[in-house]
Amino acid sequence: MTQPPPTSSARPGISVPDLLVALAITALGIALFIGSREIPFGINAVVGPRVFPLIVSVSLTALGVLLTVSVLRGDRAEPAAEEDTDMQAPVNLAAPGIILGGFLLGAAVLTSAGFVIGTAIMYFSVAWAFGERRVGLMAFVSLAVALVTYLAFTRGLDLSLPAGVLKGIV
Repeated sequence: MTQPPPTSSARPGISVPDLLVALAITALGIALFIGSREIPFGINAVVGPRVFPLIVSVSLTALGVLLTVSVLRGDRAEPAAEEDTDMQAPVNLAAPGIILGGFLLGAAVLTSAGFVIGTAIMYFSVAWAFGERRVGLMAFVSLAVALVTYLAFTRGLDLSLPAGVLKGIV
């Protein structure tokens, strides 16, 4: 007579990557909440400029807390059934690193070079990270999208963004 294999009632281990994502979302929500409290309410405004950032920050914090609790209970993020993913494949951090580097460089030059140049660097890095290698086309599209974004925010929404080296031109 064979015995059935022993069943393990032990809880699955905590997924460190999932926990890091959950904690990062929680921290981002808290940081946004702290930052949004610095926004003035405005005069005679029932719904002022602080309301939407507060809603987003509280919602993001709540989502992060729920995800953290879920991860600590042993739940793991699993790819959807339709995803073609090899869970055993090594992680390639090149693309996220390129995007992060482009974001940091764009943010660093945003005030001196201007919004258009800074965001064009960010757009360019995303295209490069996703495998586009036509540098001329990427530069043109990145600058065009950044310029349209700049004009939409400065002319359409009457926001003040740094013009940088393009001051007087745009």
